[in-house]
Amino acid sequence: MKKLQAFFSHFQFRSLLKALVATLILSFLYNIPYLMAGSAAIDPRLFYGIQVVLSLLSSIGFYKICTLAWTPDKEKLTAGAIGRVLMLQGVLILLVSAVLMPLSTVFASNMPLSIVVQLVSTFVLIVVIPFQLVYYYALFLGKRSWKDIWGFVRAVFARHYRSLLNVYCALILAVMAIDTVTGGPFSLAQGFYVPHIVYNLLYVGNPMFSWMYMLFLTVGFGVPLSSMFAIIFLLFVVGCLYAYLELNFVAFVQKECVDRGTARTQTHR
Repeated sequence: MKKLQAFFSHFQFRSLLKALVATLILSFLYNIPYLMAGSAAIDPRLFYGIQVVLSLLSSIGFYKICTLAWTPDKEKLTAGAIGRVLMLQGVLILLVSAVLMPLSTVFASNMPLSIVVQLVSTFVLIVVIPFQLVYYYALFLGKRSWKDIWGFVRAVFARHYRSLLNVYCALILAVMAIDTVTGGPFSLAQGFYVPHIVYNLLYVGNPMFSWMYMLFLTVGFGVPLSSMFAIIFLLFVVGCLYAYLELNFVAFVQKECVDRGTARTQTHR
């Protein structure tokens, strides 16, 4: 509880400004091809391929955003770091798209197995982002071998798993509550179907998706922008709020990692 209070009472803004601007820009660049592909009459397999490519590219952008939040210096993306970022994202894509979603469909009529899939999906939902950020911080520190990365992640979670998961759960519950009211991708209006929520987190989890989706629909159906301006503006503000909260969580992850005694040395810079 103290960690949760400390997180909400020590929000940053100026130090996260570059990361915030980068988040808005990269979200915009991601959503344009995603929405255009989703609205086009293309083969579902082709659309899935586009989703996978965009997700892989977005993971590189996400890592870059994290480095902007963790250091004021310009961080160079190395081939080793990019490769390991893509590997983790590939594993997440396989886990969600090739395991959880198909199993949730196959076992939809089998209550006991469906509950198991829901529980596994809930675990993934709670753990995946904190794990991903700690993994990224290991790369940020210059760790490249899988032994070093896994050892770092395990050590951080062994000491700080409660604070990391508590803060993240509070954030995701807040996002779900707001999205339920605004009709965002994490809305619970249709029920708490966890595999689909995890799927949305993977592919449309960027903070600016809702307002761009609404803008896309407005333009696509020829609705005057003036009649939808208030809703679109509200969703834009909500998206900025999401980005701000998420970046503060990224900064919080750095603090927890540094508390473990993993402050970045000069040799890592």
